[in-house]
Amino acid sequence: MLDIAICHQEEIKQKMRRIWFEDKYKFFNYVTHYSDYTPSEGTWDQHEFVSMDESGEVIGLISYKVERQANYCYGLAIINFSENKFVFGVDLEKALKDIFTKFNFNKLKFSVVIGNPIEKAYDKAIKRYGGKIIGIEKQETRLIDGKLYDVKRYEIMRSDYLEAIHTMKGDKKEK
Repeated sequence: MLDIAICHQEEIKQKMRRIWFEDKYKFFNYVTHYSDYTPSEGTWDQHEFVSMDESGEVIGLISYKVERQANYCYGLAIINFSENKFVFGVDLEKALKDIFTKFNFNKLKFSVVIGNPIEKAYDKAIKRYGGKIIGIEKQETRLIDGKLYDVKRYEIMRSDYLEAIHTMKGDKKEK
């Protein structure tokens, strides 16, 4: 279940602190340092949600920045603190759907540090939702391990997303 992140600020802060130096999460942070999580106090320039399991525990964070003038989202940040991939995946899919159908943003731009284990899933999702890889930037970021990493950039247009969803629904009806 998705909820507004600011309502769970302390829980998120504690979960983020616990992962600061875990190698598994180095790709999420995207930089060489950590600081406490501070949620946005409004929705003008950022949307932040938590994914919660059946017991109400926060299992993940999903956020993105909003560019109001050109009506798009960018800087998608996704982190699953748990092993509950199913519930988190359902919530992530809802958050993506909301970007294009509830909030009617025109485009979603996001990136992944190459080498992140989630990269293959992003590539698969991009194909599923009609998006595309728009480029790779060499040695774009340095992570906590001190190494430079390449970054892959993606985008999904609202029209392509809606067409892909329509096609998926059509495929399900035919089966």
